[in-house]
Amino acid sequence: MFRPVLEKFTPDVPTGPSGGRPRQEDAQEFLSYLMYEMHEELLKMRGCSSSSQQYVPSELTQIFWGQQKSIVRVEGNPDSADIVQPFLLLHLDIHPENIITMEEALQLFSASETIEGYKTISTGKVQAGEVAASRSVKIQELPPILMLHMMRFGYGCNGTTKLNKTVSYPLQLVLGDDLLADPTLDQGRHYELVATITHRGQGPSRGHYIADVKQSDGRWVRCDDASITTIGTNQVLGEEAYVLFYKQL
Repeated sequence: MFRPVLEKFTPDVPTGPSGGRPRQEDAQEFLSYLMYEMHEELLKMRGCSSSSQQYVPSELTQIFWGQQKSIVRVEGNPDSADIVQPFLLLHLDIHPENIITMEEALQLFSASETIEGYKTISTGKVQAGEVAASRSVKIQELPPILMLHMMRFGYGCNGTTKLNKTVSYPLQLVLGDDLLADPTLDQGRHYELVATITHRGQGPSRGHYIADVKQSDGRWVRCDDASITTIGTNQVLGEEAYVLFYKQL
């Protein structure tokens, strides 16, 4: 199943209609593509389809997918509008200057934000019109493997840019109450780091990726193209990681 899915991916796409050098594919985008395509293949093997609006789980989603709840609160209305959706990775904004740790990035991810121009229809509790409203995202269901994406690449009028910034991350991660839809949940919020992906290079169009992986005996190895070497935890934690994998304890 893995090879046919992999062969569908075509990274050698020219940068424009006139051709040119193939673009370097983003590791996070490739990971998402691979996971979703393998999920589809697993559903096909069971005779299922994910084309409907309803979320259909697979053996893969039971390992890597979680559920997140988007909560909208409207001033004057005690009820909240909640939408629960599956997620594969948590995308963490690390661009603010005050974000220097993963824990701070997670707090920013779940922080409440104001919704500009939010309008409601008339109900028994709220008058129709523009009202003050806020939105926050919480984790409803924790996955066995939690994947965190540090958003280092940006897209603007000057093209794609890369943020070369050190953001520390722990070997042991405990998710705080402010990140969970149910703060009373105690089991399942403890994780350990088992792998990282790092992009080496100053810009997004050059450089290459390395992966640090924890072995079953506790040793860490670094995969750098064809080179596989044993490394220490200080080397693991000293990288500007791009994607991190945490295993539930």
